[in-house]
Amino acid sequence: MSEQDGFDVRLAAHFEREHRHVPADAFVATTMQQVRVGRRRRDFMRVGLRVGVLGAAVVASPWLIAGVQRLNSALESSLNWAGRGSGAWVLGGLAVVVVLALRVRSRSRH
Repeated sequence: MSEQDGFDVRLAAHFEREHRHVPADAFVATTMQQVRVGRRRRDFMRVGLRVGVLGAAVVASPWLIAGVQRLNSALESSLNWAGRGSGAWVLGGLAVVVVLALRVRSRSRH
């Protein structure tokens, strides 16, 4: 066995004997307590936020349902108008105007 191997074995044995338990330090204890308090506060805020959002959705549900019904009726009337002949012509003409405007704009940039 070489001298280096003996040193490594003695060093490992020394660390095994001496560092089994890290002594408590006031700074470390205070810091760990602050970390635990911060985690608890963050977890409490996260749960509180979820409960608040759920409560707000429950309270606002009548208005949300009414809004969805209005949106559906507006969408249905728009699609019915677009499905008729005059609505389709107006939308087609508007699409042509938008495409032409975009082409003119892209050519003026170059």
